[in-house]
Amino acid sequence: MKKLFVLLLVMGVLVECGEKQLTYSEVSIDQVNADVKSFIDGIETSEEAEGNGIYMFSEKEMKRYVYLNQDFLDSGKGFGDLDIRTDEDSFQIYLNQNDGPTKDEYKLYTITLDRTYEYMRVFKDDEETHIQLMGL
Repeated sequence: MKKLFVLLLVMGVLVECGEKQLTYSEVSIDQVNADVKSFIDGIETSEEAEGNGIYMFSEKEMKRYVYLNQDFLDSGKGFGDLDIRTDEDSFQIYLNQNDGPTKDEYKLYTITLDRTYEYMRVFKDDEETHIQLMGL
């Protein structure tokens, strides 16, 4: 009986280790590769009219970067948190502002997806919006 319990415990640990999880975290520009840096540099040196300040770069099928610049912020606001929620066929990115101003010039997040999703939706302060520019 004791051997059966140990075997079940080991199998449970191995199964948990094999499951992929959606993860995201804030990173600095110094931590990303040259392609991502070039994408961001192109945004910041562009002479096009201002957009909504939300940009995404797809490094691999399962790895994305979300870049927010000052155009994202409403007057007097600061960068808030990012949250990601999923359902059966989509993942939703929730971006928020803080009430106080920010010292940060930008926010950069890396997202590693746990699987392929059919749809992606983006929300700013709980209102659906769009990505200004996607890079590959």
